[in-house]
Amino acid sequence: MTVPYEFSRPIAVESIVPSRERTENLEASVAECAALAKRFDLKSLSGLKGKLRVDRVSEGNFIKVEGDFEADAVQICVVSLQDVPSHVKAHFETYFTEDGKEFDQDGDFGLEVEDDIHQIMSEGMLDLGELVAQYLALELDPYPRAPGVSLAAQLAEVGGDAKNRPFKVLEGLKPDKKDE
Repeated sequence: MTVPYEFSRPIAVESIVPSRERTENLEASVAECAALAKRFDLKSLSGLKGKLRVDRVSEGNFIKVEGDFEADAVQICVVSLQDVPSHVKAHFETYFTEDGKEFDQDGDFGLEVEDDIHQIMSEGMLDLGELVAQYLALELDPYPRAPGVSLAAQLAEVGGDAKNRPFKVLEGLKPDKKDE
């Protein structure tokens, strides 16, 4: 692997033996959690841990990675800017080929990987930590809201009914028809 990721746990692809499932327990340090929180724009991340099973499928060029992970995340509410704590817990299953291409369970190959995207597999190494980090990112709420918070209530609280409407100000600039 040429780029050290925030949560990197590489294993050599050649060490994955057919018909011999390998179990890997991963746990992120406080510094790794802080770095991932920065990458994913979280207020904080803690307790990231996972248990992965890695297996070479049918003595072929396919590598199956299946696992469970969990973490505690604190995001910022998109409406009120309050903290939104959550416990993320998920299961995933994915496959790779020897050349590093990932594909789904139906056998359809995924998107082409660009050079600037975090690569999970390169130079004969499979980075299980980066794999967990990417699945964590998929599980995070893209628009977190604090319980009971609504945009309408926030606007009403700050006087959003009339005085904070931008077009209301523009309406005052319009000349009266009487003046014409």
